[in-house]
Amino acid sequence: MDNYRGEKMKKIKFSNNLILIATFIFLFLITIFTHFIGSTDVGDYTDVAKFFSGEYNAKIRSSHSYFYGFMSSPFVKLTGNFFGMKVITLLWLFLLMLSIYYISGKDRKTLLLIVTAPIFWYMAPFINPIQISSLLFLWGYYFIKKYNDEGNLKFLFYSGLFVGLAWVFWDTILYFLVILAFSFLYDKKTSNFFYFLLFVFIGLMPRLILDQVLFNFAFFSILKSFSGGIVNSLWPGIIGSGHTPKTFVNIFSVAIILPLFSYVLFNSKNFKQNKKTNFFLIFSLFLILSNPQIRYTLVIIPIILLNLGKIISKKQLKVQIIFSIIISLLVVTPYIVQMKFSTNAEDFNSLIGNIRNIEISKENIGEIIVKDLNDIAKDFPNETFVVGNKPDDYALLARLYFGKSIVEFVSIQDYNLAIENKTILFEKKFMPVPNINERRQIWISGGIKRNENDSTNYENITLSISIGEPLELQNFSLLKKYNYLYVSKKS
Repeated sequence: MDNYRGEKMKKIKFSNNLILIATFIFLFLITIFTHFIGSTDVGDYTDVAKFFSGEYNAKIRSSHSYFYGFMSSPFVKLTGNFFGMKVITLLWLFLLMLSIYYISGKDRKTLLLIVTAPIFWYMAPFINPIQISSLLFLWGYYFIKKYNDEGNLKFLFYSGLFVGLAWVFWDTILYFLVILAFSFLYDKKTSNFFYFLLFVFIGLMPRLILDQVLFNFAFFSILKSFSGGIVNSLWPGIIGSGHTPKTFVNIFSVAIILPLFSYVLFNSKNFKQNKKTNFFLIFSLFLILSNPQIRYTLVIIPIILLNLGKIISKKQLKVQIIFSIIISLLVVTPYIVQMKFSTNAEDFNSLIGNIRNIEISKENIGEIIVKDLNDIAKDFPNETFVVGNKPDDYALLARLYFGKSIVEFVSIQDYNLAIENKTILFEKKFMPVPNINERRQIWISGGIKRNENDSTNYENITLSISIGEPLELQNFSLLKKYNYLYVSKKS
């Protein structure tokens, strides 16, 4: 009888398809019911989507590619909120997980690594283009590796095309594609490297076309993002340097999200067999640690899992699964909390950073602000408001408000420039002075200014909204306090 029970227990084995379906269901439920939609850069994509849907009551400003927001705008228009955008972003994550599984030849060990990997549970609620860029980049890696093994130029074309498409959505792919190209093409003919770049350019065309239509310059968002990164690293902007501090918490968060047995890929035997992939992973990890954010690891972890599944032992697999489940449970805990509450531990990184002083509140600040905005729209219909006290506070209100009664949210920064009859927000000039009696002197300058086509009548704005405190603006005095917002009036 005991032998029969033992044999029966051995036969109980969930199919691969059932494991995938169950994983997708749980990821979907967590994503849909949590109020969390992301942290860093989320406004650069949600706001753009809302702008193109016609629901954004402000001027748009994004430091990144406009393409993901542009592509997602119909979903915002359809649902009247960011629900549709969350669903479509989650779809890219599902396809990324499925791609790893199918590239592995439907390997069960790889499947178990995928469904328990904390990075997928971490990224599930994020509204971000990293999911779709990582999906496209994975196929770019797959085809450049296939080109390296077989030498067929068509695989190099496919690789460049997919990597170029990945760059359409997310600017940081530029750095990963440079590492990928050098890791796999350093021993090939120079012409192959230029072929790859040409194919990348072809894949990038949708973004170039959109930028040309929007800004009359095909490389507008690429140049803006790249130069902005350099400038922010030298001269911090209004929200800091734009780079994540290399603190213990940030580096530890990245390290612990990586597969525990990643090091197995780099032992002498495996390193020689997969040298180029390992070069790519090593240099990519250095890149990530230079600006340590968990979400960046979504680019390399699929490649790690794909290669780790081939060599990991059964014992290591069991330990890896247990470790991954523990971390994944910690990862989703803040999202579950935010289904009904708000917290200062919004995601895994902030959970670790605030572990000693975690705060949980029944009040949801976002919902309170939305209620205040709806009340303000009733009390002061068809008005334009200056928003402060921070320069980008207007973007938060424009993101949260879905309605037509407020004409426009105006940045306090733009308002002050207009009132003072100024246009330049930021300007830097590089002009070395010759030490000899040279007739010529050269300089390079650049900066940011208000749009010359700005049609807002700033002189006629008489009302303002501030968040959490009264507005600090000359000639404006407090008129009415709401739950979290303050309305002031120009005297």
